Amino acid sequence: MNYFQIILISFILSSCSLPQFSFKSGGSETKEIDAKTVQVDYFQNKSAIGGPFLGASFTESLRDIMQSQTKLDLVDNNGDLQISGNIKNYNITPVNIQAGSETAAQNRLKMIVSIDTYYKNNDSIGLNKSPFSAFVDYNSDNDFSSIEENLVENLNYQITQDIYDKIFGGEW
Repeated sequence: MNYFQIILISFILSSCSLPQFSFKSGGSETKEIDAKTVQVDYFQNKSAIGGPFLGASFTESLRDIMQSQTKLDLVDNNGDLQISGNIKNYNITPVNIQAGSETAAQNRLKMIVSIDTYYKNNDSIGLNKSPFSAFVDYNSDNDFSSIEENLVENLNYQITQDIYDKIFGGEW
């Protein structure tokens, strides 16, 4: 091999680089929060419908995501990051109404949650009365009471992930 070929091969190999991937939640724009603890208060259900399980279920889902996707310790009081709020709306509406029928083929379950945050070190992530919502459609032939728990889990996942993304900056 002559000298020119060695230089050419060296140049080609040095210009090749492997792509860089980030598996950090929220991508490259994730906010670094100088906090050690997070407090998630109980979310009361203030909607006209929905059983008492609704507030407890949502609260636990939000606590779970804070524990599994952050390094923050979950505390009951005086958290560096404090999250509170309530379930404002929880309703069922018909969708996909079929011609010649008085019933809808599907129903939509929608939940709206109002969130407040307080960050002791800095108020740059304040979410004051910020609404977060999600919906899930289901077959109207299904008995709602038998599928409600699974539907609520789906709504909880969607909303808590949106809250996490908003707080920690991973808005895609």
